[in-house]
Amino acid sequence: MNSRFLIDYDNPDAGIGHSMGIINRALKIAARNNLDFAYSEGQLIKSHQDSLRWKIKQILRTLRGKKRDETHNIGNDLNRMLSPKNLLVSREEIESRIRRGELKVIPLPEFEIHIPSNQQVDDEVYSSIDHFIQSHPESNVVFTISRNRFGDHEYEASRDWFIKAYTKAQEQHPIPLKYDSSRVNIAIHIRRGDLLPSRQFSDLSSRMLPDSWYLNVLQVVTAFSIKPIAIHIFSEGWNGQYISENGLPFSWQDHFKATAFEVSEYIDTSFIDTFHHLLHADILIGSKSGMSHLAGMLGEQIKIMPEMWHSYRGANKTLLLGNSITEAETSAITKHLAQNLLD
Repeated sequence: MNSRFLIDYDNPDAGIGHSMGIINRALKIAARNNLDFAYSEGQLIKSHQDSLRWKIKQILRTLRGKKRDETHNIGNDLNRMLSPKNLLVSREEIESRIRRGELKVIPLPEFEIHIPSNQQVDDEVYSSIDHFIQSHPESNVVFTISRNRFGDHEYEASRDWFIKAYTKAQEQHPIPLKYDSSRVNIAIHIRRGDLLPSRQFSDLSSRMLPDSWYLNVLQVVTAFSIKPIAIHIFSEGWNGQYISENGLPFSWQDHFKATAFEVSEYIDTSFIDTFHHLLHADILIGSKSGMSHLAGMLGEQIKIMPEMWHSYRGANKTLLLGNSITEAETSAITKHLAQNLLD
C-alpha cells in the first residue's frame, strides 16, 4: 500500500461545475505525484431543500436580516453518481492513522487555477505544487489542501477516471432510461433556474442561451436525421413549468405539435436522473453549465455544445458553437452530423 497520501478538505456548497472542479484538482495532484487521494463522502455532500440543516441555516439568515440562499438541491447525488469510495482510499482511515501518530501531515501551499481555463497547461498550473511535494520524498506523509477556492475544470487528463467511476457506480445502482431505442433521442439541456429574473444568480443571466439558439440548432439536426426523432428537454423552471430566458412560460410540446417529433419536457427533475439522460442520449445539445460540460466530457455520443469558459479537450464527437447560429455554424452542424451520425 502506498504510504503517501493526499486529503482535500475543501467542499464548497456549489453547483456541479465548481464541486467537480475541486475533486478534479485533487485527482490530478495525486496522479501527478503518485499519491493516494484519501476520500470521504462528506466531500461531495451538498445542500438540499429538504435537509434539516439547510432549513435551520436559512432561518438563521432570516433572523440576521439576510436574504435566504437558494440551493442547487444536489444533496448526496454526486456520491451516488460516481461513488468515489469504490476507487479511493478511505479518508476516515487515514485520519485515524494521523491521530495515532503513524502519518505526518504536510499542508500544501496556496496555488491558483484561473478561469477561463481553455488554454490551461497542467504542467504549468501544478508546477509549484509538484515541486513542493517532490521536496518532501519521505514515506508516511499526508499532504492536505484547505481553504483554496480554485478548482480544476479541465478533464482531459482525468476523463478516464471519471468514466470508470461512473460506470462502476451504475453497476451497483442502475438508473433506467426513458429513451425509445427506435428513435434518435436528442437531449437538450437548457440552463435556466437560478439565472432567471428575480432568482439568486440573475446577475449571471448572460450564461443563458436564448430558446432561439436551441430552436435553430434543432432545425438543422432534425432536418438531417432519417430516423424518427424524440426531443427531450431538460431544464430548471418555475413550479414545474419551463421558462424562457425572458422569464416567460414556453411549451416545447406545443411548439412542435404539428410535427411527427416525440417531445418530452423534464423540468426540475433530480440532478442524477437528468445527468444520466444527458450522458446517454444519441445527440446532446448542451448549455453553458457545469452539468452540460461534464456530460459533454464523459459522453461518447454526438455533442453540439456552446463555447464556454472551459474546454472540451479529450472529448469525442464534439462541435462547439458561438452564441449565434450563423450560416457558417449551420454548415458546421451539418458536417458534424454527417461525420458522426451515419457511422
